[in-house]
Amino acid sequence: MADVHIYFGSQSGTAESFSEELQEEAEKYGIKAEVRDLQTFTPEGFAANNIVILVVATYGDGEPTDNAVAFHRWVSNPKNDGALKGQRFTVMGLGDMNYSRFNNMGQLTDTHLERMGGTRIYKRGVGDDSQDIVSDFEKWREGGLWENLKKAVAEVKKEGRCVSLGESRPNSAALEKPLGSAVMSIVRSSAELPAEPDSEPSEVAARFYFEAEKCTVAKVRELRQHRSLEEGLSTMEVELEASGALQKYTAGGTLAMLPRNAESDVSAMLKLLGYSESDLNKKVTFKAAEGAGFKIKKPFPSPCTLRDALYLYCDLARAPTKKLLSALQDKLDAPAKEFVGKLLSDADALKALQSDAVCCRMHEFWALLGVTGGLDPVAFLLNCPRQRAREFTIASSPLMAPKRISLCVSLTARETESLESMAEKLITAGAMPPTATAAAREARPRFLGMCSRYISADLKEGDCVLAKYHSSSLALPSKDVPIVMVGAGAGVAPFRGFWDELRKGPQVAPAVLFFGCRNPAQDWLYKDEMSAAVKLGGGCAALARMQVGPKRPLASLFTAFSRPGEGKEKSYVQDAIKKQGESVKAWVQNMGGYVFICGSTAMGNGVLQALGEVLEGGPEAVDMLKSEGRIVAEMWG
Repeated sequence: MADVHIYFGSQSGTAESFSEELQEEAEKYGIKAEVRDLQTFTPEGFAANNIVILVVATYGDGEPTDNAVAFHRWVSNPKNDGALKGQRFTVMGLGDMNYSRFNNMGQLTDTHLERMGGTRIYKRGVGDDSQDIVSDFEKWREGGLWENLKKAVAEVKKEGRCVSLGESRPNSAALEKPLGSAVMSIVRSSAELPAEPDSEPSEVAARFYFEAEKCTVAKVRELRQHRSLEEGLSTMEVELEASGALQKYTAGGTLAMLPRNAESDVSAMLKLLGYSESDLNKKVTFKAAEGAGFKIKKPFPSPCTLRDALYLYCDLARAPTKKLLSALQDKLDAPAKEFVGKLLSDADALKALQSDAVCCRMHEFWALLGVTGGLDPVAFLLNCPRQRAREFTIASSPLMAPKRISLCVSLTARETESLESMAEKLITAGAMPPTATAAAREARPRFLGMCSRYISADLKEGDCVLAKYHSSSLALPSKDVPIVMVGAGAGVAPFRGFWDELRKGPQVAPAVLFFGCRNPAQDWLYKDEMSAAVKLGGGCAALARMQVGPKRPLASLFTAFSRPGEGKEKSYVQDAIKKQGESVKAWVQNMGGYVFICGSTAMGNGVLQALGEVLEGGPEAVDMLKSEGRIVAEMWG
């Protein structure tokens, strides 16, 4: 029986990964721990636990992750006060500082557990994904967690309390077997496939594959006037046919979409796995190792082709994880086996390998290690890090396009760092051969974002993609009040949906758009649409009444260009906010208006600072409006 139960609320898999690390390290301290997905939460099972660790992520602007909704509803209900009397707990919260309700779920969970009678045994941890969330987790874990856990376990045993039985589950769960009890087969054709037992996702990241809708790409077009993939300059509009649950989408909502690996990455991995291009049509299937009838967990839906397994479900753009290295180690030849063993035992070396700045790709790692083939394909596919869906703000309105969802996606590009520094660290740690230095000096192509590269370079009309819809905090208010929209580049996406929504609605209060880009002749996205949405006369009421034809929903458009050319003065959207300060103040504070901001973190913070300069009450007024939901910011990067 477990001494400690570790529950995770995770959207992308980070909280799940941290929970598994805690379970593994607990063994070193003589603590038996068990990891639980909050998807399996029941009030009775959770309350029966003596000691719990909650690793919970915040999704969007302060919401619970999909697998933690039921748990959050239960702990938030005042009727359940006292339900956790006698339970010991600690919480690690994960979030992103770019959102106004940063780490909201960690804070709420910590507060609610204490309110319900639980006793906090260790301080709440705070992880910031916009900085170094791994370091935040390590500092929390190493700052006294284990000492306090050991003390709590000893107290429970001294009190003679019954050991927790954990979650109560339906009888069908008795047939469930973990992924380790699943056997994967790769066969030539579907005719050779055995019948597969019932299954469920093996991890949070895999859940998307089973729940997402398959939808057809209806249109792909470049929005920039000047496009150059070599320079990293591309912004694509993608239209998807809204099928199934996607038909319930809203303007300003979020669409998660699964990318595909680059052909070069797949080709390199095929050689390492001992396959060729002709093997991509082979089928991948799973069965229970202990006989038919067992319910197993799968890392991805099957049967499927090896092509889909490698292109869709395996993340080949990152270095191997600890889980994958552990699974492959015993199947490697010497000396690679010894090098991997050193790497697995050195946390600093493993962290250097996983650096986001270096971004070592899967096949690059094995090349540095001197491995040219012979990787076990079954162990690789079962344990490879899972490809994660990327989220984009929807750029359409169901009032105008009920059967289509539009996205506006800019290519993420930067110069790629050399692998040399990372390789030298691993060589020094004895986790890589000296020959890795020469291989690390080889030129690397420019870094391009996984999903944005796929959309900009490979996606075409008629393709099928996996997508899933989520609501977001970017939603027009129900009351007729002024709307101030601020977006730069692809940050204009939700406002395209907004102006379409306003075009169909009864609103008469002014809606204004502040839009910024680099050069009006090169990257003014939706220029014609945007201009056509603005009332003639720049918001003059008399001229507006004289207009005929379709409703023009924008009272005013204010533009800012950071590289205008021809000796013109550069400006940013925050400059335009300050220039229109009196009007912004009137719209927001005198007329009860809302401000929506979408774009990069630097731009968003600049706009918030500008608002602090033009609004009465300064930064405190901005904070108050954010807490009231009247300033909503969605920022990234």
